[in-house]
Amino acid sequence: MFASCLAVRGAGADDGVGRLVDSATGAEYVPTYEDKDGDWMLVGDVPFKMFVESCKRIRLMKSSEAVNLSPRTSSQ
Repeated sequence: MFASCLAVRGAGADDGVGRLVDSATGAEYVPTYEDKDGDWMLVGDVPFKMFVESCKRIRLMKSSEAVNLSPRTSSQ
């Protein structure tokens, strides 16, 4: 759906996560979701079962807007 305007870059970086980048503007986006308490979180911050139980809606947020969200931590 977004293939013509968004591209995944950097897959294979140290954290193993690719970056979703707008090909036209170079803006970077991250997938976020609103939980049942109304807090915005980064997708991947909680176990999948908890995510499914608490997710109200999903949003692609510019990285610059998501700076105050909790950072992803490695599970290693």
